[in-house]
Amino acid sequence: MRHLITPFRTRRVTVALAALIGLATFIPAQKLPDAPGTDKLHHVIACAALVLSMSFAKPHQLWKYAVCGIMVGIFIELAQPFVNKSGEVGDVLVDACGITLGCAMGVGLCTWTNKLYC
Repeated sequence: MRHLITPFRTRRVTVALAALIGLATFIPAQKLPDAPGTDKLHHVIACAALVLSMSFAKPHQLWKYAVCGIMVGIFIELAQPFVNKSGEVGDVLVDACGITLGCAMGVGLCTWTNKLYC
């Protein structure tokens, strides 16, 4: 039986999400549509979604996804002042919380579904 969620497919999902997050990050705040919730909640959701699929497909490489996710968060916060947005240390901390949540959810789903490639 073929698995619907494979590391190759989840890699594509992760790259697409990273591109979407990067695009949304560098669009001026005035041009972004209003969304329910706070800025910090958006950070948690985006970072959790970013690492969720890969941590589900390859939980044994979890630390790589966590480190890469945090590095992306730091890069985004350092680059935001160049597009007239403010970079905040608090956002990096919230990103780390989202990454932790996404990794925990991915490993939990992997354990729960008991996939062969986990």
